[in-house]
Amino acid sequence: MRAGFVGLVVTAIFAFTAVAQDAAPDFSARQRQSDLSALRNFVYPPGFSDEQIISLENGVVPPQIAVPEYLRLHCGEMSQSVLNPCLLRHGKGVEAVYTVVSLGGTKSFATLDEATGYFRAEMNNNVMAFETEVSAMNSFIDELCDKIAAGQDPREVVAARGGRPRLPHAIAPPNAEAKYQFSNFFQWEKCVDCVGIVAVNQARPDTTPRCAAIRKQGAPRINYFVVDKGTSRGHRTLDDGMSAFEQLARQPNL
Repeated sequence: MRAGFVGLVVTAIFAFTAVAQDAAPDFSARQRQSDLSALRNFVYPPGFSDEQIISLENGVVPPQIAVPEYLRLHCGEMSQSVLNPCLLRHGKGVEAVYTVVSLGGTKSFATLDEATGYFRAEMNNNVMAFETEVSAMNSFIDELCDKIAAGQDPREVVAARGGRPRLPHAIAPPNAEAKYQFSNFFQWEKCVDCVGIVAVNQARPDTTPRCAAIRKQGAPRINYFVVDKGTSRGHRTLDDGMSAFEQLARQPNL
């Protein structure tokens, strides 16, 4: 994680993803053990087998992969983060299942009420924690820049603080370069009747450096996109997003 002392974890993740996408099309585990280890430990969600990773890196969705497992990739789950928490309804009629991917863990539910209750609680906790973390990060930047201006070594300032603050609850902005985008998930043959909601951060970036090249984090602006095979609509509040999702999820033809 570079970008001075304030780079979001998602910056490093997206940078790594871009490198992975530029790799040779035929991914060989024998020839690229170090790459496979990095993918397993940092890019793919816990529990993905080497065989699944190799297949996905070669552009082939393993036929045996379950909907909730593939969803974890499209919602940005990694070893210690979930870039875009989401909720998905999949399956038809009485066989419908609701899956939530969030920092609290990927969980599936049999009823809409159980799933939306869990997703709401997860999002409320996640957003509140993220806002607190951004505030702490920006306070740290102010302190750091003031001490740099006073002639102190930035490395000593960071060391004295025990390192810079972290953003473990960070929610990522939309990423047009991502290999697995949430909206693309609904074109998969196993999910043509799916309905989902995903959280994204559309914060306005701070374009003016606080000092040197160090910029403060923009205040989180979490929006919620409700998606099915043919549409994707954004909502500015969790309540509005959940209302739209529930309306689609209750359609009698699903």
